[in-house]
Amino acid sequence: MDVLKVFDTWVEVPGKTLHFDVMTGDQTTALRLANEYVAAQGYEAVAVTAEECQFCHQEPLVMFTEHQQKEFRQFGGFIVSLSA
Repeated sequence: MDVLKVFDTWVEVPGKTLHFDVMTGDQTTALRLANEYVAAQGYEAVAVTAEECQFCHQEPLVMFTEHQQKEFRQFGGFIVSLSA
C-alpha cells in the first residue's frame, strides 16, 4: 500500500501567510513542490525551507481522490491548500 507523508507548511509572504500541506514521499520532493506552489502563487522571491515545511504524519494514498493519486504518481506529490 502506498503511504504519503504529509508536510505541514506555513510560508510568510508579503501581506499574508500561505498554509498548505504537501503530500509526497520525502522531504526533498516536498520542498521542491512547496517552492513551485509558492512561485505559482506569485511569490517567486520567497524560498520555502525545511523550517516552514515540516513532516507531520502519514496517510494512505487511497484516502485521496483519483486525480490526487494520479498527480502523486506523475509529479511525486500534490498540494492541499488550507486556510491560514
